Amino acid sequence: MLQATAWWFVALAFLAVAAFWIGADGAGLAPFDRQGLELAAAWRRPVLDAGFRSLTWLGSLILLLPSLAAAAILLWRRGSPAEAGFLALALGGAAALAHLAKELIARPRPEAIPGLSPEVSSLSFPSAHALQITAVALAVWVLLARRGWRLSAATGWLLALLVAAVGLSRVYLRVHYPSDVLAGMLVAACWVLGLRAAMFAAGPARHG
Repeated sequence: MLQATAWWFVALAFLAVAAFWIGADGAGLAPFDRQGLELAAAWRRPVLDAGFRSLTWLGSLILLLPSLAAAAILLWRRGSPAEAGFLALALGGAAALAHLAKELIARPRPEAIPGLSPEVSSLSFPSAHALQITAVALAVWVLLARRGWRLSAATGWLLALLVAAVGLSRVYLRVHYPSDVLAGMLVAACWVLGLRAAMFAAGPARHG
C-alpha cells in the first residue's frame, strides 16, 4: 500500500505544482503551449480536421464507459472480480480526478476555432480525454501482463498510438493546451500504477 500511496502522492503533487504554475487567473500560458497551438494551426488541413474530430471521441466516456463496463462484466462472470474492479476503478478514478482538477484549477480553454472545435465546457486543465484514454490503455496493459499473456511490441505500440492520437486531437482541435494533455497522461499513469500496487500486490494472477 505504501507504493500505491507514493504513486498517488506524485499525481496530487503534480496537480498542485501545475495549479501554481498556471496561476490564479487560469492563464499561465507558457511558450511551450503557444508553440504547440501554433504548430497545430500550421498543420491544419480539411482531411486532418475530419480525422481528428473522429479520433478525439476515443477518449470520451461516451465510448469508454460502455466498452469497459462490458469488459468488466465479462471478467466478473469469468471469476475475476478483482480485475473487473480494477478496470472500473481505473476509468472511474481517472474521470473523477480530471473533473475535480478542472474545477479546482479553473484554467480557461484556448480560443475556439468556429466550425472545428466541438462543444465543450469552459475548463481546460487537465485534458479529461487524455487522462481517460491513458488510464484505460495502461489498465489493459496491466491486465494483459498480469494474466501472463505474451505482450508483443505491436500491442504496446498500438496502445501508445491510441493515447497519442487522442492527445494530439485535443490540441489540434484547439480544445486544450499541450500542457493539459501531457498532465492528463502523467496523472493517469500515476493513478493506474498506484491502483495496480494497491490491488495486485500479491503478484501476477494464475490462469490455467
